[in-house]
Amino acid sequence: MGLESVLYKCEKGVDLKQLRLKPWAVASEVMGRFKKTNQIHRWFLENIQNGVDDGRFYLVEEYQFKKLFKLCTTVDSNHERAEELLPTLKGFDIGSAKYDTVYFENLSKVLIILGHINNTFDFEKNELVYSSSH
Repeated sequence: MGLESVLYKCEKGVDLKQLRLKPWAVASEVMGRFKKTNQIHRWFLENIQNGVDDGRFYLVEEYQFKKLFKLCTTVDSNHERAEELLPTLKGFDIGSAKYDTVYFENLSKVLIILGHINNTFDFEKNELVYSSSH
């Protein structure tokens, strides 16, 4: 199967337990899906999930989202800083841990999604929620 991470748009005050049971019924929109982007998953693990890789749903605050977006933008324009700013995660079936062409192609795809969220998402009216599975 491999690592898949998802960002959901939900109404303010969403019940994360209900989201876990029926994401298709609770989330109003899937804002983005990332496959085998373990550098992004690692960032969420370290900055949102307190290091616990449990596949649960986590609220992403606006300041956290902006931090991730800025990191991705910086690494995209300064490839030599990838290992320092957005390191990979090693593990079975979660994508390559190398800083190679695939890493930067995946980062470009992530930036398209994050750029769309940055330009359209209203953190005042909605919740951004992250989840992953592998």
